[in-house]
Amino acid sequence: MKKILLPIALLLLMASCHRTKSNSNEVKTESYVVSDSVYLENDYEDGYSRYTVNIDLPVTDNDTLRKNIMYWMLDDWTEDYQSYFETSKTRFFEEEGSEPNAEFEGNYTLANQTDYYVTYISEGYIYAGGAHSLPWYYGTTFSKQDGSVMGYDLFEDPEQLIDLVTENLNLEWLDNNEDYLGFGGTFGLPTNQPWIETDSVVFCYGPYEIAPYSEGMPLCKIAIDDLKPYLSERGKELLNIK
Repeated sequence: MKKILLPIALLLLMASCHRTKSNSNEVKTESYVVSDSVYLENDYEDGYSRYTVNIDLPVTDNDTLRKNIMYWMLDDWTEDYQSYFETSKTRFFEEEGSEPNAEFEGNYTLANQTDYYVTYISEGYIYAGGAHSLPWYYGTTFSKQDGSVMGYDLFEDPEQLIDLVTENLNLEWLDNNEDYLGFGGTFGLPTNQPWIETDSVVFCYGPYEIAPYSEGMPLCKIAIDDLKPYLSERGKELLNIK
């Protein structure tokens, strides 16, 4: 009887070990939401001022990576996200959100990851009266090796990308509208750092950076295959390109 049970027990133990084995660099998420509103009136209107934040909190055994993602989200070298956003909410209602119909919405989302990197997206807007809101949208790619942010240092010489970015931007976003072309027929590179999104790298400009508000935040996605000649050694390592 023992000769039968012992192999079965060993097989069950091996199966259990296989199931629980995990990648120490894998990033999972826990949701955190802050949502609050205040009803306000003035001489011209009434309505709610609203504050909303949605966050994918990073959960990983790679503590350096986790901390760096948290620091990026909070922009304050702290991990106390609850206190940070409570303070942010209070400040909003006292300042920009002190009038009816003001709004703040921020979203911090895990976009994609491989064994080598993880990319988060931050997007949202703030409206404090006037003609329109002020939006933002940008991504950030973190190396799983050391937790560092990888942007333009993906490339050996980012300035060599200007013509390629301009060409793709016109094709994807501006429809070859010459009115938006910058000095010399090309754009400078975005102030925002580029980020990796699955099989491409995203280059995104801020509002008013190269185009009027009506054009939003112009961006283009360039295939990694097209960017291979420009990659730095760190860029190749992060993208697992030999």
